[in-house]
Amino acid sequence: MSKGILIPIGGAESKGSKVDIDNSILSEVIKVSKFGTDSNIIIIPTASSYQNEIDSEYRTTFERFGCKNIKTLFISSKDEVDSADNLDLLNNSNILMFSGGNQSKISECFLGTKFLECLKNKFNSEHFVLVGTSAGAMCMSENMITGGDKNVKCGIGLSLMPELIIDTHFIKRNRLNRLVEAISIYPNRIGVGLAEDTAIIIKNGKFRVIGSGSVTVFDSNDLKNDLEFSVLSPGDTFNI
Repeated sequence: MSKGILIPIGGAESKGSKVDIDNSILSEVIKVSKFGTDSNIIIIPTASSYQNEIDSEYRTTFERFGCKNIKTLFISSKDEVDSADNLDLLNNSNILMFSGGNQSKISECFLGTKFLECLKNKFNSEHFVLVGTSAGAMCMSENMITGGDKNVKCGIGLSLMPELIIDTHFIKRNRLNRLVEAISIYPNRIGVGLAEDTAIIIKNGKFRVIGSGSVTVFDSNDLKNDLEFSVLSPGDTFNI
């Protein structure tokens, strides 16, 4: 079992200059790191078409919490990933966050890289906090949803939590049907639908819900009979 902590976020979390310093998902990210505001933080906005804007928004957020050690990796292609500087930053980091955007961009850039191999080793062996919002959360799956509403499209994600298939903006964008379709294709997975401004903190094979919305969980075993699902509220827990 990995020693790291994984925090997938459903998107549209509170951030920027108006973020609640004490009660927000991103403030919880800092709290669960044993290094707190002294954490070395890496922001990776690869999924976004507006990397500079994303960098500014999250940098402002973490600075409001009192964090000073913040680095951003502006990566748009696979040949930019495995530089010595990037690997050194990863080795010394305590928190890493993938932004929202297009999850396929993350896979295209990071699959098959030494950076991803080192990231997995770090996540498995250290008290390391790995965060992803929206597309950055969806890419944590192995069987990753890449698009489609009526006919789901899937690809290969980063496989940091292969037991799960994660979908985001779940209530706002009415994505229940496509998550059900995805787990019918991969019945050995657990489907997790994250509402906006909602996250799960995964540690030691269990997760706890935080934020302002709900989390919908589909256990693939339910597909043998009638499909059943659980709707979890902030504070609820689930044993993966």
